[in-house]
Amino acid sequence: MMHSRRRFCISPVATAAELAHMLTERTWTLCSGFYVVGHENYLFLNDATHEDNAAEFGVIAGGLGAERHVQVESITFSWISAERALAYIEDAIAGRMDGNEFACPVTLRLETPQQHQRCSLCA
Repeated sequence: MMHSRRRFCISPVATAAELAHMLTERTWTLCSGFYVVGHENYLFLNDATHEDNAAEFGVIAGGLGAERHVQVESITFSWISAERALAYIEDAIAGRMDGNEFACPVTLRLETPQQHQRCSLCA
């Protein structure tokens, strides 16, 4: 993750297909993060430098309460179709990205929507 000081507001998404559409068809605040319900151990965190730039999301192994988080991938969702995004998301939540040679531990500041409230990135 490029942004080690960023606080992320982690929200659940019902399905991988819904997340694929969300990440490819919308613009998100820089503090946005998501997980697919039933696959809480994989997070998709906005790693973009600006809301108007490419929608780059880090794929993180380790959920909200995990002691250890590992970035296993980084995907530019604004450059791909919802169908391709769905394939990437399904690969991630199935653990097929875990073995990437560039995977590295990351330190994150994760919050639920109730904890997060508002920050300078979502105001």
